[in-house]
Amino acid sequence: MKENLKADGVKVRFAPSPTGNLHIGGVRTAFFNYIFALKYGGEFILRIDDTDRARSKKEYEAEIIKDLNWFGIKYGGFYRQSERTAVYEKYLGVLKEKDLIYECFCTEEEILISKEIAVKSKKPYIYNGRCANLTSSEKEKLSSQFKERGMYPSIRLNIAKVLKAMGNFKAVEFEDAVHGLLSFNPKLIGDFILKTEHNRFTYNFASIIDDHDIGITHVIRGEDHISNTPKQILILNALDKTPPVFAHISLLYGKDGKIMSKRDDAANIEYYKKEGYLPNAILNYLAITGNTFTVHEFENGKEKISEKEIFSDILEMAELFEIKKARGSSAIFSEEKLRHINEKLLQEMDAEKLIKILTEKFQSEEVLEKLRDAYGEKYVEIIDFLKNEFKTVKEILAEIKIFFEDFKTEKAEIKYDIKLKETLLNNLQKIESDKFDENAIKNAVKESASESGKTSKDCYEMLRLCITGRYDGPSILKIIKLMGRERTLKRLSC
Repeated sequence: MKENLKADGVKVRFAPSPTGNLHIGGVRTAFFNYIFALKYGGEFILRIDDTDRARSKKEYEAEIIKDLNWFGIKYGGFYRQSERTAVYEKYLGVLKEKDLIYECFCTEEEILISKEIAVKSKKPYIYNGRCANLTSSEKEKLSSQFKERGMYPSIRLNIAKVLKAMGNFKAVEFEDAVHGLLSFNPKLIGDFILKTEHNRFTYNFASIIDDHDIGITHVIRGEDHISNTPKQILILNALDKTPPVFAHISLLYGKDGKIMSKRDDAANIEYYKKEGYLPNAILNYLAITGNTFTVHEFENGKEKISEKEIFSDILEMAELFEIKKARGSSAIFSEEKLRHINEKLLQEMDAEKLIKILTEKFQSEEVLEKLRDAYGEKYVEIIDFLKNEFKTVKEILAEIKIFFEDFKTEKAEIKYDIKLKETLLNNLQKIESDKFDENAIKNAVKESASESGKTSKDCYEMLRLCITGRYDGPSILKIIKLMGRERTLKRLSC
């Protein structure tokens, strides 16, 4: 029952449940599937696992799709499990014909009591198979009682019969592309449910039926699904179908050591958007968290192996991606490391490309338009300057505003050295427009310091307060040069 990692005709899927917004761990799983497909020229499918009708919401589905688009994760086929009931019924019918399933009249309350007894006994819960041996009269009586209560009997897979049909093999084994060979005792699994008493197909049944029916070759998902895999393999064995290749990647953990989930603020995608992290920076960081990208280079006839952490785009990550290196150990999420990667990518990015991202991903058309109206084509030079000074888009957008916004309210709260301010204004006024560069500004500052008995540092601090209304920030010399003589003098005159 071993499966080898094959790449021919690759087809992978991301299958989120629309019971909440997409979280950072979900993005990582989607991205691993996506770059695996890109690497092998395969197909990436989006499947909405909405069998939980009570909790599934269309608005969550819309947000999931919106977020994938924001990250540039492009999917081909699209499916909803809620629209595939007939497919599940068909395969359930096949299992019924083979006499590998049975109706179970145990209620959720009864099962819960059995599980509590198992916990108190410090034993794993295994369904006792009571309903597998009901007589016809017992089934008829229980069925009538369920109908009166508006309930349906659940449908369970008969593990003993499946094992017998498969030659009574002793273990369910599969070669995990990340963890290697994994083996499970099928007798410890118990007869699990395929369809609930609420007439809803379970995750394990619907998911693996979809994977087979759609033609998924590789199932790449979190390692919390390892325990589901032997059940899904048993379902396929019962149907005489070949399982896909499974790859269970490490989960994302926060600094507190707890698994990051959609209920955590730190796992919320909107947080990282609002903080101004580039889509590619987030993907870059998620890709290297709990994973390695090895670069093989040859220098003077000798092979040099190194690990790469910063990638210019998704295609570069896909080229070096190896699923077997997606470690099976915990991956700790660090926003500090994310900021570092974001800073590096901003510095390496062309200003025109950043402007496009600011427009398309961060809806910053209004701010950029104001900057363009004030400075013409020079606004590109301003963006190029700022991208090398800050670590996030949020910080850049905040700094852009000082180039055109009035900040009288802030200025009113600042105590100025009026005499020093006037001295700086007089000396900067002496510079001709065509000679208003950094050297000329430096000389004016030196002259002002000498005349006022202040230090050059005092002068630069005064300039920053007058020009930006702030006590710190990027090089004030460069800001003044970019603002130009007219705007600089006007702000000093206020």
